[in-house]
Amino acid sequence: MEDLFIINEGGQLIFSWHPKDKINNLQNNDDLISGFLSALNSFATLERGEDIKSLKLKETSIIFEKNENHFQKLTFVITTKDESLIEICHSIIHDLMDQFTQIHKERLSKKFDGQIDAYFPFLKQVEKTIYDHGLDALKKSNDEIKKDGILKSFILLEPKSGQVFYLNAKQFVSKEKLSFLAPLITNSARLLYKNNLEENIHWILLTTARNEILLIETRQKLLILKQYQLIESIEEDLLSLEFFNTKDIYVKKPKKIVKIFEDLIWDPKIKQIYLVDLVGKVLYSKIIDNTYDCKDYIPETISFLTASKKTSEQIYSRPLFNSSIGGEKHLTTICVNFNNIALILIGKVLELSDFNAIQKICKEIVIQLK
Repeated sequence: MEDLFIINEGGQLIFSWHPKDKINNLQNNDDLISGFLSALNSFATLERGEDIKSLKLKETSIIFEKNENHFQKLTFVITTKDESLIEICHSIIHDLMDQFTQIHKERLSKKFDGQIDAYFPFLKQVEKTIYDHGLDALKKSNDEIKKDGILKSFILLEPKSGQVFYLNAKQFVSKEKLSFLAPLITNSARLLYKNNLEENIHWILLTTARNEILLIETRQKLLILKQYQLIESIEEDLLSLEFFNTKDIYVKKPKKIVKIFEDLIWDPKIKQIYLVDLVGKVLYSKIIDNTYDCKDYIPETISFLTASKKTSEQIYSRPLFNSSIGGEKHLTTICVNFNNIALILIGKVLELSDFNAIQKICKEIVIQLK
């Protein structure tokens, strides 16, 4: 998204926005550009009897939307040089049009008085709407993919319909499976946190036994999906654990299993530890910090873990190593998969919000278990 212009029926520009890195170069020409766009649209209306909805220049696509529900009739214009963002830009322009006309309903119901200062605070709404649609993460992620590092794909996904709005990938991406499974696991995590911890989620992390990583960041309008591939694999160590290969839903010889986990050394970032079976029965717990009461919450993490296992198997054809949920303010929940048992680790989200840190903790546990 390159520009936003809001123009009234008389052709006056009442609000404009540009990316911060281009604002000084462009804003001096705003009146000239908006005048041209207004004249072009007026010509189409008078001569052809229809409004311009979009216009394609050599490098730039221009999207027009009119709002005629108030005394002051407005035209909203968004430009972009990336054709793959057209659908997102359509969503953004409709959101901004609804927000702007609602906030300034009273002013727009009267004749234009030439004062545009009252519209300046709308800048915050524009920035928030761009963030809600995930566009703030676009350039940085695309630059990382170009470097051919560990980031392999960047996807913007509409969670209700499963529609992929944007995709940049260095490897094959199963869009059909991601469109179904990413919203499924996101909804599972949201319900888990909202019903038990009264907290919204910020991100979800899935890691396979071969260190393939799916990071899902939740935004108001879209989900941001990032797929990484780490070099080092934990698969051989994980699959070699004796109890990992047990298929029964109930744990045989639970005291023997509990003894193994009782002797582990825990990372100081971990505040609560729970060992549970697949029906949610807590076999062992260790509470280092009892600030948060999680005893009723822990059994329900099994539903999230089950959805995580399915996602890992369907997308990567690999067993899940661990899956995590990061809350907006308070808690991170890490679920380490040991097939018919799970290790649930609770920590503060400020200390556990980086997948490298989470992976290191989980790997050290497996190394101790060998």
